[in-house]
Amino acid sequence: MEDFSFDIGDILSPEEAEKYLEEIESPENEQVEEPADDTKKVTQTEEVEEPSEGVGQEDNEIDETVDDAVTNKSDGSSPQKFYSSIASALKDDGIFPDFTDEELNAVESPEDFAELMEKAITARLDERMKRIDSALGNGANPDQVKMYEQTISYLSGITEEMLDAEGDEGEALRSQLIYNDLINRGYSEDKAKREIEKSFKSGSDIDDAKDALAALTKFYQNGYTQLQKDAKAQADAARNAQKQNAEKFRKMVLDDEISIGDTKLDKKTRQRVFDAVSKPVHKDPETGQLLTAVQKFQKENPLEFLKQLGMWFVLTEGGKNPDKMVKEQVRVEKNKGIRELERKINSSALGSDGSLRYMSGNQLETENLLDDGWQIDLGQ
Repeated sequence: MEDFSFDIGDILSPEEAEKYLEEIESPENEQVEEPADDTKKVTQTEEVEEPSEGVGQEDNEIDETVDDAVTNKSDGSSPQKFYSSIASALKDDGIFPDFTDEELNAVESPEDFAELMEKAITARLDERMKRIDSALGNGANPDQVKMYEQTISYLSGITEEMLDAEGDEGEALRSQLIYNDLINRGYSEDKAKREIEKSFKSGSDIDDAKDALAALTKFYQNGYTQLQKDAKAQADAARNAQKQNAEKFRKMVLDDEISIGDTKLDKKTRQRVFDAVSKPVHKDPETGQLLTAVQKFQKENPLEFLKQLGMWFVLTEGGKNPDKMVKEQVRVEKNKGIRELERKINSSALGSDGSLRYMSGNQLETENLLDDGWQIDLGQ
């Protein structure tokens, strides 16, 4: 069955969705277990037994040596300077060349040092990886990205020695470069082949091939740059549309009045409606996809979801008339009541003239309640 579920990316950004899910999975009011009563609590007033000289003395001396190295007590520096000193040393060794002294001095904890290391690794990515990451991150077609990368890499690997080479291999390379350049410039296949023959006969094929290589490199680099620009423009437009859709949807559900029949939904109910279709409550362990409550129900109960959706669509005339659900229920209950009343009336005792008879005391007396003998038919 084709997946047609809506995308919460139109309502919440990926960052907002992840943050909301983390808040659900890690509630602030998480209870902390109290220590058992028999747990020994150490206070400042308790005396700490001094270690006796002996077996453990060497270990203590080693620990003190390490402490001195970390805190650098000899020059009075603080423990926080330990990680910044390492970072500065790595910069001197050429490992952290892109960081300023201010950034290095701000490293005061293991977490700060790990973050700095992550930045260094990212910064060391070559230009090719940065281009690919940027293009794919903005939604560029992976096949096009692959084509441009492979072509540019191939062209950049062609050397003058390869162009000047004699023999069939060198001629084939020059011929292919000239041919591709001519095709890019709008030449037909036959005309391009004739121009190649002229180039080889005149002896200008090496120079023509070098010119073709430069032209082809520029052609594909410009095409790749344009692909990246177009992808970024589309990604920016999509993000702006997402923000507008998010604000519009919030207003529709939380600010505008919503009624079903004569019943108006209160603010709390409208908030529940908004959360059910916009905020994630589950993360698929296989795909990592964030699912809202409605999406989770659809994924786990696809047929039931379709049935419920179909009933809602029919009963509300495609969402144009939500009051019809209430009116339909009222109509059904009304018809049921009328049929019951009709059954009771028509099953009552009737006189020979069709009039109702009723009991008075212990005797049955006939009273012509309907003078013309009309029998009620409420179904008409």
